[in-house]
Amino acid sequence: GESMDEKKLEFTIFCIESLAEKLGISAKEVYKIITDTDTLDNYIIPCYEPLHSQSKKYIVEDLIEVLRERGALSW
Repeated sequence: GESMDEKKLEFTIFCIESLAEKLGISAKEVYKIITDTDTLDNYIIPCYEPLHSQSKKYIVEDLIEVLRERGALSW
């Protein structure tokens, strides 16, 4: 079976791709934003358990909210 790390990695990629799609920017840009703001290590990974079972729409909106609070998104 998959290790937890693999599942978290897959979830991270899902988050990045979903955000990129929603925001209309590249996955690379999203990755830079979430690493620069520490959102990857301090939010996405620790919140994997409660988040990964939510809908894509919920996850994307939740992450956008977090990024706005961290000053990463101006729109």
